[in-house]
Amino acid sequence: MAAGEDRNASEPGPHTLTSWRLAVVIGSLCLGIFLFGLDTNIIGTAIPRITTEFHSLGDVSWYGSAYLLAVTVIQPLFGNFYKFFNVKKVYLISLLIFEVGSAICAATPSSGILILGRAVLGLGAAGLLQGALAIISNVVSLDQVPMYQGIVVSALGISVCIGPVLGGVLTQYATWRWCFLINIPLGVAVMGIVLLFVPLKQQGEQNTKNMHMTTIEKLRHMDTIGMILFSGAICCLLLVVTLGGNTYPWKSARCIGLFVTFGVLWIGFCFWLWWRGDVALIPLKVLRQRSIWTGALVLFGLGMASQIYAYYFPIFFQASQGVTTTQSGVRFIALVLPEIVAIGIIGWLVTTWGYYYSYLLAGLITASVGAGLLTMINISTGTVVWAAFMVITGIGIGMVQQIPYTAVQAVLDTTDVATGNAIAVFSSQLGGAIALAIAENLLISKLETSIPRYTSVVTAETVISVGASGLATLTDSPTVLHSLREAYSDSVRYTFILAVVGVAISILPACWMERVNIKRISEGRKSASDQKTQEGAGFAIVNNSEWLNV
Repeated sequence: MAAGEDRNASEPGPHTLTSWRLAVVIGSLCLGIFLFGLDTNIIGTAIPRITTEFHSLGDVSWYGSAYLLAVTVIQPLFGNFYKFFNVKKVYLISLLIFEVGSAICAATPSSGILILGRAVLGLGAAGLLQGALAIISNVVSLDQVPMYQGIVVSALGISVCIGPVLGGVLTQYATWRWCFLINIPLGVAVMGIVLLFVPLKQQGEQNTKNMHMTTIEKLRHMDTIGMILFSGAICCLLLVVTLGGNTYPWKSARCIGLFVTFGVLWIGFCFWLWWRGDVALIPLKVLRQRSIWTGALVLFGLGMASQIYAYYFPIFFQASQGVTTTQSGVRFIALVLPEIVAIGIIGWLVTTWGYYYSYLLAGLITASVGAGLLTMINISTGTVVWAAFMVITGIGIGMVQQIPYTAVQAVLDTTDVATGNAIAVFSSQLGGAIALAIAENLLISKLETSIPRYTSVVTAETVISVGASGLATLTDSPTVLHSLREAYSDSVRYTFILAVVGVAISILPACWMERVNIKRISEGRKSASDQKTQEGAGFAIVNNSEWLNV
């Protein structure tokens, strides 16, 4: 590779940003993603207190699933929004909806309203990560995308690190409602920065054409029927895994009906995609790309593991080991801090060398080892041991987290990147939503069988009703309390086993991902763009010469 070619691949284009403007834009995107991650993770340490206040341990999965359901079902639609409408405007609307959801959650008088607020939050959050990825692809050259994606995704990791600690402090020393109130001033600040500094123009000839479509043409590409079929199918799936085995038996008419409805709607959706072709909600030409569907499956598995750890480690630490909400948040840093470091290092390496496939496999192997070790921890496991297991898992997840999004940029044309991002984010959120629903079923069912084995003084129904942070209120006997903590430890372990399953199912599709070099792809696109520009200039000179001869 010639040195001149390498420089050309990194030269800014007409719509790319440099210097302080780029720093301000990336900073604002980091703050927006920080909010997205903070809302996802800050509630984890507050959930035990919420379940005790509202007597709602049975609603734990809904606090996560309502949010993830909204985030998940709306992803393809936001993909089209970012494809056919102005990225900056769509991003600001997403932030506004996010702020409304935060206000509802902060003022909620009941568990039901909190679930509603979480759903509204999810609708707004659905556009934040996609929007950040879309803006990055419009303000930097392709070969710089992995590094800046790594910076922005690291903000997500920082929020995961700070979220549990902040949630624990606010819950313990103020009120858990501040976990949502804090979003409002930060969100307003992000909206102001984006409004002032993010450019309205978007890169790419095709993006320009999309912006100049008529409203009717844009609405046609929204694919309303496809969206209805898709949303209905995903809602039925998440409802049945949330309600089945907990609220209703798996053999009940409601669960069977939801399964059948999901199957019918999903078959209808697949047929509709084939019928609509390139104007479908999710074009088949994008889904057929090997790196897209393999990356989606990788993110699905990682989403399962990440959400389980975010929601059930606080329960393990508070209910099983008896620590405070703040202490449980501090302990969670052992998982997320290595994840942040790994994301940053891998982003830099991919930007420097261009290859990313080897890091994907190495990260998944590391994460699977760590996740397996975490299933061995219990009430008496020492700090050094469980912290070491969490560090191994965090490093593995961090090595993999960003790579599927990098693959989207590498294998898709600019016009399809928004759709690819939507598929990636959707897969991650769907995996998390399904995992949380299954994990709650596992926790409740295992508590019902574990508690009678450890003590007969307190019933399982009583333990479940007081929530994860209320065990100490049930008995004055240290022996009985210890037995209850043992029962919780055994029960939570099954959710960690589910996390192992999530990481394991990511390995096989990862082996099928295309082995490409994003730096070479960037150079090729730059050369093609330069050649097209030169041909256009030559055509203009010829036309001018002919006009002068006439």
